[in-house]
Amino acid sequence: MSGKPNIKSFSRIYRYLQDPALRTRETGDTLLTIEGAEFSGLNLQGLVWRHVKFVNCDFAGAYEIKLDRLEKSTFDSCKFVGIHGFGDMVDVTLHRCAFGGETYVMGYSDSKRLVFDDCNFVGTDSNRNHWGAVGGYGEAEFVRCKGKWFDLSGLTQLVIRDCEFETVSSKHDPREVANVHAPVLIERSKLRGTFNMVASSIQSLTIRDTVIDALDLTDATIKGEVTMERIRAGKLGMAVASGQALSMKAVTVTGNGQEVFYLAANRFASVLLENCALPDNLSGEKPWMGGAQKEPAYQARPPLNKNLTIRKSKASRLDASYLNTAHLVLDGSEFNHLDLSYGRIGLMEMNNTQIGFSLDLTHCQVNDFKQTGGTSLKSLGGLKIDGSNIKLPR
Repeated sequence: MSGKPNIKSFSRIYRYLQDPALRTRETGDTLLTIEGAEFSGLNLQGLVWRHVKFVNCDFAGAYEIKLDRLEKSTFDSCKFVGIHGFGDMVDVTLHRCAFGGETYVMGYSDSKRLVFDDCNFVGTDSNRNHWGAVGGYGEAEFVRCKGKWFDLSGLTQLVIRDCEFETVSSKHDPREVANVHAPVLIERSKLRGTFNMVASSIQSLTIRDTVIDALDLTDATIKGEVTMERIRAGKLGMAVASGQALSMKAVTVTGNGQEVFYLAANRFASVLLENCALPDNLSGEKPWMGGAQKEPAYQARPPLNKNLTIRKSKASRLDASYLNTAHLVLDGSEFNHLDLSYGRIGLMEMNNTQIGFSLDLTHCQVNDFKQTGGTSLKSLGGLKIDGSNIKLPR
């Protein structure tokens, strides 16, 4: 117990919470302020609360509060432990609140303008079965929050802005909520540890001005676009199940072990890397952005990428083997070692691109090849071309 008086001792206020119609008759739409109360040992089910301000209150217990709806209300400096159901949370802000252990506070599917502002979420330990969950099956926004070992949800819209999280997940399992795909926006944040979006199903993903230790999008289904701008990342796992377009601009991958950059390019309809830098010093595997090499299920009928453009970017070693694309453009970029072996490429264009040591085109089939400026492939000592049909310019 917190030492605060139980809400039941606030007799008039507690009656209003039990009977919202009575409150309306007696006070109309006046704001109800509740300060310094503990909510525990209750049975508040199927109610609608409006215009309530909770200040320095503690919420404990499980399934004791299970509202149908909470509207135009705020929580200021409150603490949550346990499982609490506030129903559809509409125009609700939680400001400077703390959530601990396996706490569960999730708005229902019609939640809108639900904001967690300057809140703190700390789970029990690294075992995901013991993590808490906050957000909602509708809209949710996290601003200036910090957290560790928690699930963050916004299944119709998720915004993360100016936050600092460590080892959290944001996953929408389509087996639990079908035909719901949220746009996800992350801005000006620090994502330490792994930000887990494995096997999620979302509408789009936009990440800007953010530092990321590791992002894992393995087997995620993305209905629209993935946009990354001004990102510094240790590891990017981009082996999505499917996606329409990937745009990465001013993204630097620093490397933190094996598979620091893993992009299944064939699973996106189009890919653009512009002003990007992939790691030069790797302790494990080189960055990979190819096709079916590591994906046996796709070898027989690999999906076709419409276009892959790498513009004004740098990579020491880049493995793009088994790439299957209609149009590959290498424009104003620099590579020490580039592997395009076993690729299937419609049109391949190299414009003012420098290759320092080697280009592997072994068994790469290219319908049309065009080169303007840059490294002369004929004079490149590390050129491998066995089994390729590419015809180099004279």
